Amino acid sequence: MNERTEAAHADLLDAIVEALHLPLPSIADEDERLYYRLLERRALAVRIIVATNRAVSRDPRLAADAIRTRTAEEPVTYAVFEAEKDGGEW
Repeated sequence: MNERTEAAHADLLDAIVEALHLPLPSIADEDERLYYRLLERRALAVRIIVATNRAVSRDPRLAADAIRTRTAEEPVTYAVFEAEKDGGEW
C-alpha cells in the first residue's frame, strides 16, 4: 500500500468516525429518541456506502465523500446535553 492509498483509507476512517460521533442529547425523552434515530440512520448509511463501495469501485475516497455528503444531509436537530457546573467543577 502506498502513501496515497493509506491516506485515502485514513480519510475514509475519519469520515466514518465523524458520521457516528454525535453529541449527547439533553435528558429530555424526545431529544434522546432523536439522537438514537439519527445514530441509527447514520450507521445504516455508513454500512450501505462501505458495502457498495467494496462491491463497485473499491475507492475509499469515493466512500468518504459519500459518507460526508450523507452526514451533511442529516444534521443534529436535537438539544445537546450540557453538564451542570457546581462551584466551577463538574
